[in-house]
Amino acid sequence: MKITRVEPIHLRLPEVNERCDGSQETLVVKVHTDAGIVGLGEADTSSAVARAIVEAPLSHKICRGLAECVRGEDPLEIERLIHRMYEGTIFFGRQGAVIQAMSAVELALWDIFGKATRLPVYKLLGGGFRKSFTAYASILFGDTPAETERIAR
Repeated sequence: MKITRVEPIHLRLPEVNERCDGSQETLVVKVHTDAGIVGLGEADTSSAVARAIVEAPLSHKICRGLAECVRGEDPLEIERLIHRMYEGTIFFGRQGAVIQAMSAVELALWDIFGKATRLPVYKLLGGGFRKSFTAYASILFGDTPAETERIAR
């Protein structure tokens, strides 16, 4: 199985504001294979920047977009592809949107692996440790408690 296409999809609300909230824009990455399996990943970052990182054309060995790093490769060789992406984006930096865009591609690769093996990804990563967990969220903060309550509703 080989990767045939990496499709970054920039999703953004028509209007955004300064609230610290990842629901205003996101990058969805679809990784397509010649076997017809499509994996999905997502990055909560500046999606326009992350999309550019995915789509950037080859400039030289250590300056290429993430799609260039993985196209034509075996999507089940996830660890090797992580290293290819990390090496290929040296000129872009080693933090922020670059790493977040890499994570979106990696998530899509794990999705492909799960679909190809018909196993849930949590089993591929070692199995379930807990039967339940406590949910946590730290978004939707307003400038006042009343505004936070209004946003949450």
